[in-house]
Amino acid sequence: MMKKINKAVLLLLMLSTTGYAQQNTDTFNGDKLFATVKKFVGLGIHRTGYPADYATSAWLSNELKSYGYKVNYLEFPVKQFFLESATVQVGQNSLAAFPLWYVNDQANLHVSGVLADTRAADAKTLNGKIALTRLKGGGQLDAASIKGLKDIIAQGAKGIVAITENISGQIVASNTQKDRTPWAVPVVFVAPKDSAKLLSRINQAVSLTVKGTFKEVKGRNVYGTIGTGSKYVVISTPISGWFTCGGERGPGIATWLALAKWVSTAKLPYTFVFTGNSGHELAGIGANAFLDQLAPAPEKTALWVHLGAGIATLQWQQTATGLKKLQVVDPKRNIIYTATVKNAFDAAFKNIAANKREVNGEPVGELVYVAKKGYQNYAGAAYSHPYFHVQTDDANTTSPVILQEIALAFKNFIELDLAKSRGK
Repeated sequence: MMKKINKAVLLLLMLSTTGYAQQNTDTFNGDKLFATVKKFVGLGIHRTGYPADYATSAWLSNELKSYGYKVNYLEFPVKQFFLESATVQVGQNSLAAFPLWYVNDQANLHVSGVLADTRAADAKTLNGKIALTRLKGGGQLDAASIKGLKDIIAQGAKGIVAITENISGQIVASNTQKDRTPWAVPVVFVAPKDSAKLLSRINQAVSLTVKGTFKEVKGRNVYGTIGTGSKYVVISTPISGWFTCGGERGPGIATWLALAKWVSTAKLPYTFVFTGNSGHELAGIGANAFLDQLAPAPEKTALWVHLGAGIATLQWQQTATGLKKLQVVDPKRNIIYTATVKNAFDAAFKNIAANKREVNGEPVGELVYVAKKGYQNYAGAAYSHPYFHVQTDDANTTSPVILQEIALAFKNFIELDLAKSRGK
């Protein structure tokens, strides 16, 4: 049996590593995958319940139906904030800002006060003022950062301006807390480039304004099912995010669609479920809704593959004038797997540049929820690339070459692992 598997491994690796010019199939053509990313970006702002989010699920639904899938939506309620503008007024300068969700519909979203630097102020000096603080990293506040913001609010600050320190130099949005509790006062993020203007106004009056409307809407996952096997294979990807999410969501969605099209003709003896989950930036509401309501039982699931954030983004080099794009994949992306799928993973991802590791702690992305539900056989990828959660994350953060490479690797992995489980 092992000899047969090894021969299959060698054949698949030969097919997948012959280079971009010798394309495996039309389905995994890099230019077509890149066109999918551009289409996704072109739909607009992908926040849960926003028009582009609905347009995305409708588009993916139509694609799956055209491949022969039985397709449905899974809806879940969301009290969403539809942002119009967010600014910090510093003297004559109006600085662009972005609020930290959940925005509180009971709070005053236009506040003025003396700006106090938390690095210099003691607890007593924050009462009735607007606090200036700094947050490192991007995309997801850690427990220490959340505690720090709550401590500032507890000290009486009427608003918080946070400089999001990161190598892109731009505002970095952050996903919500797990409990999705609204912040008691407005908290907004500003770009590092505006630090000097803010620091020049310490102990002087500034104002913070967030404008928008609150609406009760429905978040919407899209999922398609094909096949009649007694064992299931789940392929998941998030479809929502703060901005246009080119490198964050685009490669995962392009790979997801390519895999769905391939599965529709491969006739593998399994039931495949492809789920595109909205609500990702809102503490994974959609992923958890799918797991709670529709996901096949762990004991019936042969394999789960998750295509998370930044699975195929380009590497960027820091220079004196900013980030310079390199035409190679970012090797720091995270691709993980469980011990049960190691052989297939090692073969399929042998030539893939990444931080590859067997799961020995907490998984990445929405696989965290999958693992907590007891699923044993899974692999997936997620990575916070340099333009993760920033407004300019568009299709330019990826490329046809690296999209084709990752899509084929996941296709080969699925094929190899399922062949193993069938005893071939």
